[in-house]
Amino acid sequence: MRKIFSSFITSLTFITVIPVPKRFIPSWDSENLRYFCLMLPVTGVILGMLWLMMSLILSLMPSVSPTLRGFMMMMFTLALTGGLHLDGLMDTCDALFSHRDRQTRLKILSDTHAGSFAVMGCVAVMMSKTLLFAELSTSSHIALIPVFSRLGMALLLCNMTFAKNDGLAVTLGSSRNQHDNFAFVLMFMTLSFMGGLWVTCSFALSMIIHVIICVKIFGGITGDLLGAFVEVSEIIMLFGTVVENCI
Repeated sequence: MRKIFSSFITSLTFITVIPVPKRFIPSWDSENLRYFCLMLPVTGVILGMLWLMMSLILSLMPSVSPTLRGFMMMMFTLALTGGLHLDGLMDTCDALFSHRDRQTRLKILSDTHAGSFAVMGCVAVMMSKTLLFAELSTSSHIALIPVFSRLGMALLLCNMTFAKNDGLAVTLGSSRNQHDNFAFVLMFMTLSFMGGLWVTCSFALSMIIHVIICVKIFGGITGDLLGAFVEVSEIIMLFGTVVENCI
């Protein structure tokens, strides 16, 4: 039980800015990271509830335009993670669109400087989320999107080959166990039942696209690629939710 709690706190403090007393924050070792992958979707549940809460609060402000509500929602979701995943997306954009060989792309992923592709990717993601949130106004499926995206993050981290011998993904996945996939399948089935066809298909599509990119272009997964997956998959699922509401 202590290992599960330690893994949950590690997940919570890593992918969110939700404050946790220092005495509860464990060290990053194999013992405390044993259930890290399993706890990612659990942390996603907390994010999902916060997404839904903010969406409901904004829906009670009829005098505010839909575009402004969408922008406020986008900034709120960005603030919850401290821009962690957006940073990974920016590095991924620079590497992916550099048209270099695999090793050079991996070096670009580790570069702390932001290039033109990173800026364009950042702007595109922020604008997309703003407009999609504006279209949705309020939807119960909003709460499922961060859960789905962290489930995908966990699946990638737990099952894919590491593109590098070091880095954040290697550290976080040091204690990964493929037996956790059974729990992931149960989580996916539950989320699919709750989320409906469009959100589930959008999630599956984002997984397929990301796995192909990781394998064909980068030779595996890295911490930045995990962050990129979260951002892109959330946009695809938000779009799927908008389409579902229009049908």
